[in-house]
Amino acid sequence: MGFVYRGYLLRSKSIQFADGNRWTLEVTVSLHKDSGAEPKEQTFSSENTFSSKEMADMEGIIYARKIIDGEVPGLSIDVR
Repeated sequence: MGFVYRGYLLRSKSIQFADGNRWTLEVTVSLHKDSGAEPKEQTFSSENTFSSKEMADMEGIIYARKIIDGEVPGLSIDVR
């Protein structure tokens, strides 16, 4: 799943745990191709777990937006 936010392309990839009951998020942030810059990307993950793939995907996008907005201490975007 991918979304554009503030000139960045956000792609969420949920990961299922071996037990099959929980999911975690992984999200990749890259410059949107219309920005004209050479594409670079950065991947983030979280230790949070979710009961469904859809919830993990949705939370991945929210997490990436918070990182871009500077709302996650210790994490920042460095793809420009």
